[in-house]
Amino acid sequence: MEQVQEFSAAETVEAAPGIPEPLVIGRTPRLLSKPGPLPSVRRPDTEIDGCTLPGLEVRAASVRGDAHRYYGTSRQDAMGLWHDGDRRLLACVADGLGSKEQSHLGAATACEVAHANLPDFLFCAEPMTAARCLIENIACDINERAENLKIAPDELSTTFLAAVVEELPEASVHRAVIMRVGDCTAWRLHRGVWTSCFREDEAADAVATSATRALPRDVEHVEVGHADLYPGDMLLLCTDGLAKPMRAPQVSTRLSDWWRMGPPSLPEFFWQMSFRARTHDDDRTAVCIWRG
Repeated sequence: MEQVQEFSAAETVEAAPGIPEPLVIGRTPRLLSKPGPLPSVRRPDTEIDGCTLPGLEVRAASVRGDAHRYYGTSRQDAMGLWHDGDRRLLACVADGLGSKEQSHLGAATACEVAHANLPDFLFCAEPMTAARCLIENIACDINERAENLKIAPDELSTTFLAAVVEELPEASVHRAVIMRVGDCTAWRLHRGVWTSCFREDEAADAVATSATRALPRDVEHVEVGHADLYPGDMLLLCTDGLAKPMRAPQVSTRLSDWWRMGPPSLPEFFWQMSFRARTHDDDRTAVCIWRG
């Protein structure tokens, strides 16, 4: 008779490795980092994305802030990634204004329609003209969304930032044109050092203001920046939910230490983006583009 060897559950099931809690940088926040009630508006708590392209590696995440989780309100940030099938990557982030209940729709709309307006951007040779064209078209799409919803366009107010990265396989540098309305920002990480892609953000005496530029209203307030990406460099596009904590050296240094080593796995990137810092409990969105 054939004998059947029996195993206990402990012998047959390999123990799962411990998953660390989000890293606390600086003082411990007061809010717990866990989901609260379900929001009345159903949007995913978190989005994670990424891709591998010729000479580029991308990681992206949009994470609901602990304050939104605690109060059961939806994530107002959005993001988008597209490749034109040739040699251009379009990446964007948006942050719906917290004072507007429907602003998550404005942020989502801006990121959803950006790629459809890319041909008009490429048609213009001068960067500022091209940026204005792209932003104006996106604002028109947001206005149309508001009209369909029968609400005032201002209710969909959102900041917005987009980067068009041109892949030049035979050159040592990839070039990025970055445009924004509002307080989203972009940084280049070169040999462990952060450099802003917008001169306005580098001003040591920059004055914080509660008046945030936003689409679809402020189409005339387009800012344009540039970044040259050499092998080993990384371009960071982010909403203010990440930009604000990065003002603290503890946070910016930690992110530099992580990301100067190259792109992490998607689960690790989500864990990194989930770090906790006291008073910083807003939605947090980032697109990281590594030059291979």
